Amino acid sequence: MSKINAPHYPIIYVRGYAGTDNEVEDTVSDPYMGFNLGSTKLRTVWTGATERYYFESPLVRLMKDFGYRDVYSSGLDSAAIDTMAPGTMPANSIVIYRYYDLVSSSFGSGKQVRMEDFGTGLGALIEKLRDRICGNDAPSRNDFKVYLVGHSMGGLVIRCFLQNDKISTPATKGLVDKVFTYATPHNGIDLDIIGNVPGFFTHNSADNFNRKRMAQYLGLHGGDDPDMDQSDDAFKEVNTLNGKFDQNRFFCLIGTNPKDYLVASGWSARVVGPFSDGLVRMDNAFVDNPSGDPARPKVLAPRAYVYRSHSGYFGIVNSEEGFQNLTMPK
Repeated sequence: MSKINAPHYPIIYVRGYAGTDNEVEDTVSDPYMGFNLGSTKLRTVWTGATERYYFESPLVRLMKDFGYRDVYSSGLDSAAIDTMAPGTMPANSIVIYRYYDLVSSSFGSGKQVRMEDFGTGLGALIEKLRDRICGNDAPSRNDFKVYLVGHSMGGLVIRCFLQNDKISTPATKGLVDKVFTYATPHNGIDLDIIGNVPGFFTHNSADNFNRKRMAQYLGLHGGDDPDMDQSDDAFKEVNTLNGKFDQNRFFCLIGTNPKDYLVASGWSARVVGPFSDGLVRMDNAFVDNPSGDPARPKVLAPRAYVYRSHSGYFGIVNSEEGFQNLTMPK
């Protein structure tokens, strides 16, 4: 009998961007990398008045409502232990993809790592989970699927894994049942004054949000083509799944509250503009698939809009609205 009990597949959470060395170290110091953070604040009226509403966190609610569990035991991350006995991990596990450990001075090289390496690591983690959960049990391995949940840049790490043909294998990518992204800049980050984040903003890998660089690590046409115009202006739309994943199984949750995004003392929200979550513009936060017919419009992925900011106490991840969309049958 298969050990996989659909729809309670394992969940891999992929966190967002850490912009400074201190943020990287704060990130790797948190076992759940932010997925455990909840909120007691709820904005409900146009005046900005704050009401009290207890949302424990997505992690706690998944455990309480659906019987999920983490993979930590005796101070160790059992998903990363090669000596763990195959077939001993529960299928209803939540795993944090700790890709920033590679960047951390504490656990890694202390140097920035290419997005392609993050995508490769995600594929390896999925394969390891299948082995730890299913072992050599053929029915379980046949039934094995995984859910991927990404916040902000985490959604781009997921797309890099799914879309770049040089990364992982079609068989491993086929193990992904559904994808859910919170506030991911699927079409890059745009600023009012300078437009798209320039490609020369390479400090702390900020160019990961430049559309030309995105085309490269997402495996989109033209990203590495020397015969095509390689100026930043030549890349206008990179928010396509490019036929690599079914858009009907890819859900985008989009924030619409820039006022409560307080990074850089609120300057981020000012330079990004009002139609955003304070960092990602609403029209950059969803994906599509080409229809295959130039006369027909692109096929948009399912999406929803919530009055939440990119992160913080009024953030989109640590919100009841985010959890409702995450767990709603789709």
